[in-house]
Amino acid sequence: MTEKKQFIAPFFMLLFFMAFTTPVLQASMSDSYHPYGYFVHPYPNVSLRPGDIVIGHYPGQEYTIVGYWSHAGILYKYDPTVGDWLVVEALLEGVRINTLSEFMSRYSAVIILRVKGVTDSQALSAANWAYSKLGYPYDYNGYYKQVYGPSYYCSELVWAAYKATTGVDIDAYYWLPQNWYGVLPGEIVADSDVYTLWLSDLGF
Repeated sequence: MTEKKQFIAPFFMLLFFMAFTTPVLQASMSDSYHPYGYFVHPYPNVSLRPGDIVIGHYPGQEYTIVGYWSHAGILYKYDPTVGDWLVVEALLEGVRINTLSEFMSRYSAVIILRVKGVTDSQALSAANWAYSKLGYPYDYNGYYKQVYGPSYYCSELVWAAYKATTGVDIDAYYWLPQNWYGVLPGEIVADSDVYTLWLSDLGF
């Protein structure tokens, strides 16, 4: 297990500001979900697998105490009936499933990560674990994280999926003064147990 470093960084519940819910497998038609319109990214041109992690940046988020990365989800499976990957994500309305295209349309920058040293079957187990939490309510307590709990926030769900099924801790920093023992999307990006598969930044 990679030893985690402690780091001083700010935190606040604005982490969840742009984590809006959308109908299952449907792009939201509400302007409140896309106040700047729909961001159009190229579709990832890399080989993806269940368990890969997708994280988005909302414009202006970098100027808040949340940090640059705003929201996290985990790839569940490719659905040929819709021609898209499905993403499990913890939104303000609870744990839901949406398409990767819908997820990307909310954010001006999107990064897809893979956990190092994890087999395809282990990554699939993490994806299935996250999927098993569909319908769980949103966790508004960002100061802590738990593997087995009654609710989840976005990065907590992704972190817990890997911790529960593989034992890998993808939270880069054990404790932060502003969010204590919670986990931010940016902490997952910064963790030494993950690497970048794909990145799209529209420059906003």
